[in-house]
Amino acid sequence: MTDSEKVPLKERGAKAILEDLTASLKKFLVQPHAQNPTSFPESSTTQIDIKLDGNNYGLWSQVVEIYISGKDKLGYINGDLPPPSPTDPGFRKWKTKDSTVRGWLINSLDPSLISNFIRFPTAKAIWDSITTTFFDGKDTSQVYDLKRRVTRMKQDGGPIEKYYNGLQGIWREIDFRRPNPMVCAADIEKYNLTIQEDRVYLFLDGLDDRLDNVRADVLQMQPFPTVEQAYARVRREELRQAVMLSNLDSTHAVAMTLKGVQTDSRQIPTLQLSKPGDSFDDGRNRTAQKTRISKESGCTKCGNPRHTVEKCFLVHGYPEWWKELKARKQAGRGKAAMVTAEP
Repeated sequence: MTDSEKVPLKERGAKAILEDLTASLKKFLVQPHAQNPTSFPESSTTQIDIKLDGNNYGLWSQVVEIYISGKDKLGYINGDLPPPSPTDPGFRKWKTKDSTVRGWLINSLDPSLISNFIRFPTAKAIWDSITTTFFDGKDTSQVYDLKRRVTRMKQDGGPIEKYYNGLQGIWREIDFRRPNPMVCAADIEKYNLTIQEDRVYLFLDGLDDRLDNVRADVLQMQPFPTVEQAYARVRREELRQAVMLSNLDSTHAVAMTLKGVQTDSRQIPTLQLSKPGDSFDDGRNRTAQKTRISKESGCTKCGNPRHTVEKCFLVHGYPEWWKELKARKQAGRGKAAMVTAEP
């Protein structure tokens, strides 16, 4: 009996299956990368989202350069990879990649502009033509307009994020049109520090007056902050103020109760025109007062059924003690339990 005959039939079957799986795995691993079903051609990748409309060349060109550089194809638009001779064996491969870059450029144009550039034979020709058409270089009128806009920009009660992003957008455009003129590395660093300091001053100057305290804090920071660091500090202070105002509003109902003002979260408080010697503890007086108000239509100004328009704060103004309650919110929290326990 041979060795193969000595191996049980069931064991030989399992061994054969394992050998087949091993062979299939080896065949899959040695396939070219292009045949890998998980890989995708460059033409199927996400295209450039921003569209050149004729007025946004500065932003568009920077986004396109970043995108193409990330694909390792920047040489096809800056001249580092010129076309080889048509008889060169590598010409066909170069043409294929150049056509891919051409497609990216054309797809990033507004439909109304595509017909102006689609006939150019290479990606570099398209890029150069777009630059010539829309880039106005160091046009002094453009730089003047940017400088004027950035110095006049203010927060004006709006979100700090909107104000800061508006400044950054103009500053980036200025940097694009007026790049750092220095050559020496040390001079470049000093120039950038000076620009940063000027921009911090400009950012702080446009803030709302309610941020005066944090403005002073930023100016005293050591070392002097960048505009990003200054923005982060101001933003934290604005968030803190928003939280404090929210907490103050939530204590109004408790504070009004402590002063004998009857109200709820949806109504304007009743104006109590009482004198120090007056007493509201008499049950009969309270009953008569409630009966009298209930027979009337309530306040015609704010709709509160608990008082009339003759006693409405919105009409007659808030008394002095009402303003003082805001500063006593902490004390109000401690006394709230005692007030609610009264009959």
